[in-house]
Amino acid sequence: MVAPFDTTDFRRTLGYLPTGVTIITTTDPFGRPVGMACNSFVSVSLKPPLVMLCVGNASSTLVDLRQSGGFCANILGSGQGQLCRQFSVKDIDRFAGVRWTDSAVGPELCDAIAWMSCSIDVEHVAGDHVIIIAEVIGLRVNQDESEPLVFHRGMFGSFRETAEPLAAGAPPRPRAGGGTRAPSVAPSTTG
Repeated sequence: MVAPFDTTDFRRTLGYLPTGVTIITTTDPFGRPVGMACNSFVSVSLKPPLVMLCVGNASSTLVDLRQSGGFCANILGSGQGQLCRQFSVKDIDRFAGVRWTDSAVGPELCDAIAWMSCSIDVEHVAGDHVIIIAEVIGLRVNQDESEPLVFHRGMFGSFRETAEPLAAGAPPRPRAGGGTRAPSVAPSTTG
């Protein structure tokens, strides 16, 4: 028999699945930058190159995403937990103090570790969210920063590689300097 659960239990259990962190940016009808923190961003297809994100029905950014038809997915680095928090707060200027440059689909945050320019392809309503599938029309990677920001069990951290290969029989990937990356955990987020 399956035990009953509530939304708190559901959220807590999903917290055991580490996710990457992005900031989705676009512009409003007046050309002003808008954006939101998003940890529900995943790849869908290689051919064509498609990604997916989920946006809450009540999100003010959803209106701007629909009107613009595109967005920039800014993939955050391990030291950008505070930036993620800033883009999670409602009714503030989320771009205050943030360095960014224009792009055809939305602001590119200067200190991100990678950027994907995306054109919205289709939407699907799913419960209290909208699933957006978009085609990647451009991308760029910051070669100087390789550690991503990871969200896990209500905290920020980073990714630590192991010597274990992904595929059976594949040799371990060599690491520069022979070491492994250690996690850097940031304080828990609230609200």
